[in-house]
Amino acid sequence: MVKFSEGLNKCLTVVTAAAVIIMMVQIVVHALMRSLFDAPIYGTNEIVEYWYLPVVALLGIPAAQLQKEHITVTMVTERAHSSTASVFKIFACFLGALVSIAFAWFGLMKALENMAIGSTADVSDIITWPVYFLVPIVFVLLAALYVLDALVIVRTGEPDLDLVTGRPVGHDVDSRAY
Repeated sequence: MVKFSEGLNKCLTVVTAAAVIIMMVQIVVHALMRSLFDAPIYGTNEIVEYWYLPVVALLGIPAAQLQKEHITVTMVTERAHSSTASVFKIFACFLGALVSIAFAWFGLMKALENMAIGSTADVSDIITWPVYFLVPIVFVLLAALYVLDALVIVRTGEPDLDLVTGRPVGHDVDSRAY
């Protein structure tokens, strides 16, 4: 499971970084072309808004789950016995998976609707409907990560295990490694 998590983490990081770099290059070239040659790249604002930014924002959700970087409130679980904390964490994973599947279903319905009408970016003719399919993909992936988290807790009995490193997660800011 650690190998899968490492590979998925690396894939999400590479795709997100590539999207950010390509977006930055396109924006800089667009600004230079507009300023120097009075010939901006057509649809740059729409492409950034409807393509690059959703990719960066949506892929950050499962990446944050993999790296245990979501905001968590641990008032109850950090004071509880390890087995009690595990039960709470499994329940939270189950609930997170259900909510993620609901978001994926809603996202799939919206993506199919946008595909049917051939959704474009505002007043331009730049198509946007394909990026809507990223929502169900990301949330199904997130649900799978919640299920993997729950399985790891059941198997190890450790409520705070990092799927990428295979070691317990430290909650202290001082113990973070950047």
